[in-house]
Amino acid sequence: MPSRHEEKYIITYQQYARLKARALGVLTPDANAKDGSYVITSLYFDDPLDSALYEKLDGLGEHSKFRIRTYDYNQRVIKLERKDKNGIITHKLDAPITREQIPLINGSATPLSEFSGGAYDLAAQIQAGGYQPSVVVRYRRDAFTFCGSDLRLTFDTQMEAITADSEALFDPNFHGLPVFDANTVIMEIKYGDHLPSFIRKLTQTETKQLSVSKYALCREALK
Repeated sequence: MPSRHEEKYIITYQQYARLKARALGVLTPDANAKDGSYVITSLYFDDPLDSALYEKLDGLGEHSKFRIRTYDYNQRVIKLERKDKNGIITHKLDAPITREQIPLINGSATPLSEFSGGAYDLAAQIQAGGYQPSVVVRYRRDAFTFCGSDLRLTFDTQMEAITADSEALFDPNFHGLPVFDANTVIMEIKYGDHLPSFIRKLTQTETKQLSVSKYALCREALK
């Protein structure tokens, strides 16, 4: 996947309702969403020094994170990902894995013969770095796209921080700590080289860009 820009904003629920109404007039809801939204659950990894956490908390512009991600608890679509970020520029590598492979993905000296292709490369990086599961991040997402472009506009609500357990990827009965109150929404604008001016106008708010990641917010919530 090519690099893209990723801007994040914390907005109120009232702003979300207004911006979503605007988006429905010009953008297309994500075709994968059921009833307009879907649940994303991600199991994140960190090394023994918690480098991914402290690089973000210390404000370093360049950092990487490994995670396993599911959508609506579906075990037929499981992605192993590495997300690299430099400022608002992001690049993501991902590969499909199976539920049975998840226990093999950690910083221990487990055999990697069960993996191939991109999944092998990512699992090998996790093992070489001594990465272990650190937290589960879950939220509900409304997503919109613009025909003929790589633009994505998303709104994330109901974010939870859950103790690192891979079963939470598939079981909605795993609950953690709410990270925000019900009035808080995270808006993300993702695009390639250029953001159309009408999208900038459509998404204009009085709030500033969010510099802390969902991962860091959830790690801090569980302390």
